[in-house]
Amino acid sequence: MHNKFLIFDNKTVYTGSMNIARNDLSGYNSNVSIVINSPLVADIFEKEFEQMYNGKFHNLKDPITNNEHIKIDANNIVSVYFSPQDNTINTKIIPLINQAKKYVYVPIFAFTNTDLMFALESAYKRGVDVKVITDAANAHGNRFAPSRLRKSGIPVKTENYAGKMHMKSIIIDDKYVIAGSMNFSKAGQTYNDENMVIIENPVLATNYRNQFLYTFSKIDNKWLKYNPSAEGWNSIGSCEDGVDNDFDGTTDSEDSGCTSKHKK
Repeated sequence: MHNKFLIFDNKTVYTGSMNIARNDLSGYNSNVSIVINSPLVADIFEKEFEQMYNGKFHNLKDPITNNEHIKIDANNIVSVYFSPQDNTINTKIIPLINQAKKYVYVPIFAFTNTDLMFALESAYKRGVDVKVITDAANAHGNRFAPSRLRKSGIPVKTENYAGKMHMKSIIIDDKYVIAGSMNFSKAGQTYNDENMVIIENPVLATNYRNQFLYTFSKIDNKWLKYNPSAEGWNSIGSCEDGVDNDFDGTTDSEDSGCTSKHKK
């Protein structure tokens, strides 16, 4: 159960990547949060909620229909997808990347889906501007797709701040914002209960693009090649925030990454 959504009065939905937890609410973690004012969208989320509330989880759930291309107003078209029923990465996200002409920007927490990696590589090879910001705790290991993307020439920066790059989102061509609870992983697409929305809104996409580029520029170019420790003096504030940033059971001065004052 990896969802993070709330439904209010059959007309408003809150969703996104933010856990209702201290680290996310404190401002340490980077998240994307979305509020959608639409009875139609609220009804879709309510149908999904009711299935789970009545004991149907994961592959036991029925697919939700009439969930695509919902016109909220003149500026917003929303499609809503759920895991594992909709196979969202392969059937919804990758086709949009394959159609991208200008850019694909990816702020992401966990990224191990190889099909998505190949789609980004293909977009980059045909001249699309592809950039990725990822989380330090998840940037290590050969299974993590960004380490392979770097070999293709795609700029991948690992964040080096206290807290998590906890977003699960993509911005495409000043047109699409893709966001929700689903990490870009096998578990996120095929096992977990997740939600993902695709919003077609040029103003929203442009604003999110600007925020992404601002964050990308703030991260030193050193981290295009190297990955800082999630808890250590290279990750700004991580040795003084009271948070176990690398999930090893130790925090701040107790963590081996913080025992030396000398930056590595």
